[in-house]
Amino acid sequence: FKQKTAYEIGVRLVGSEMCIRDRDESMYRLVAFFVMGLITISTTYANGDTTVRYKEGSTAMLFTLNGLGNLGADNYQGGIGANHYISNDIALRVGLGFGLNSSTVSQNDGTGEEVSKSSTISVSPGIRFNLAHNRNIVMYTGGMVNLGLTNGSSTVDGSETSSSSSTEIGAGVFAGAEFFPWENVALGLEYLLGFSTSSGSTTTGGVESNLPSNTDIELSLSTLQFTLSFYFN
Repeated sequence: FKQKTAYEIGVRLVGSEMCIRDRDESMYRLVAFFVMGLITISTTYANGDTTVRYKEGSTAMLFTLNGLGNLGADNYQGGIGANHYISNDIALRVGLGFGLNSSTVSQNDGTGEEVSKSSTISVSPGIRFNLAHNRNIVMYTGGMVNLGLTNGSSTVDGSETSSSSSTEIGAGVFAGAEFFPWENVALGLEYLLGFSTSSGSTTTGGVESNLPSNTDIELSLSTLQFTLSFYFN
């Protein structure tokens, strides 16, 4: 789940609809390429050795990147985690997420630039169920909960004009696929579907006020998650 602050909303309103549409189309093409690659590779490896890891006791360290739109130098959403099989095809997992967002907007009166930044940290425990697998690809689904904390600030010419903090609680389901080119390494693509609610406060000019509560349902391609897993037993 991706934290949403007033600063992120401002960033999303900057730019044309065409840019947003082009980014979504790029994501669709990337997903299609990934799926076609999985099918091609699966066929190639069909008669090879079994590399899929799904048995009780198997444990992996996960590295994640959320969404194509987070590949910019000023934006990052990703994290690390662990996946442990408590029985064949059933695993417990936990993720620690990190997020950074930054934007710069010129003042209308030309007096300077406003720089808005936010950082997010979250923890997401969950459970995973494998649906099907062949020698080197596994399809899975599962559920998770999420708890996150976001801090943000806005400065003009180096002087802070406002700050904010918010907490988020959410839950959802996920579905994905992993490809094992080797027994201990897996590449994956995962889609998250869920809801979250957040609340917090903001301080402007030394005056603190509560932010309105916000509830979101995540359905967009920004909830796609790319994973790299290393199994070590």
